[in-house]
Amino acid sequence: MAALTFCKWSPCGNTTLLFPACGLDAARQARLAAAALDAACLGGEQAGFVDLRARSLRMAGGEFCVNAARAFGAQLALEESGARQSLVDGAGESREFRCDISVSGWPSPVGIHARGFGSRWQVAARLSLPPCPISRPAPGVTLVRLPGIVHLLMDGTTHLLPENCLAAAAMLRRDHDLDKEAACGVIWWRRRQQQLEMLPVVHVRDAGTDFLEGACGSGALALALSLYEKGRPRRLSLLQPSGGLLDVEIGLDGDGLVAEVDGEVQLVAQGRVWLHELEDAPAVSRAGA
Repeated sequence: MAALTFCKWSPCGNTTLLFPACGLDAARQARLAAAALDAACLGGEQAGFVDLRARSLRMAGGEFCVNAARAFGAQLALEESGARQSLVDGAGESREFRCDISVSGWPSPVGIHARGFGSRWQVAARLSLPPCPISRPAPGVTLVRLPGIVHLLMDGTTHLLPENCLAAAAMLRRDHDLDKEAACGVIWWRRRQQQLEMLPVVHVRDAGTDFLEGACGSGALALALSLYEKGRPRRLSLLQPSGGLLDVEIGLDGDGLVAEVDGEVQLVAQGRVWLHELEDAPAVSRAGA
């Protein structure tokens, strides 16, 4: 049976599996991800496939993901800053690492700024924003179209959190004709005790996954953009279901907007996984993730 190396990262609680791309086509990546994300296997909320040398990341459904980009940034920092020995020692001096990466679904390079060592990093993803259409199809409902993913934002002052978030999100995707999107998030959000908090449900079409996520970076970005458009502050700290915070800053760069999403990234596990879905694929002989 073929085996594949992997890393499992937790960017603010949004558990992410990263595998080496190693020539796997999109359909096989989607099958592998679905199998690996099962709780009986590695478990997690999303999966991506990376080429360390090219500094490129493709998500299993070809979608865009801020948190996976930040996890990949931490992986590159670990590999390229000389910090890997700190995984063994459990100690070391904090390193700083910057690079640009390409991420599926996003039209321009994503800037990475990682700080930390060993298994713990703080990673910011900087994004040059193309036009991101924002519409408000109903009271308390905002639709934000980012490249590679769309988000339906449900204002908690108008739309109470449902008992079954997965079922409610599926119904909302159908109601707003979003089932054909490569990826779609439904985000319930509210302000409580001066803190903005959000609850994201994310569907990835080709990978066939639906998760109530511990955190959602693109959802945090979409919410920040929708509030920025209405004249709200350009710096926001958003509480995620994991209990962690994602900090989003939106600003001007020349004539365009840029955004930075920053937060903690932790390495959870790394090793090799054996999957029946890989039996007809080439074996991987060296670590790519």
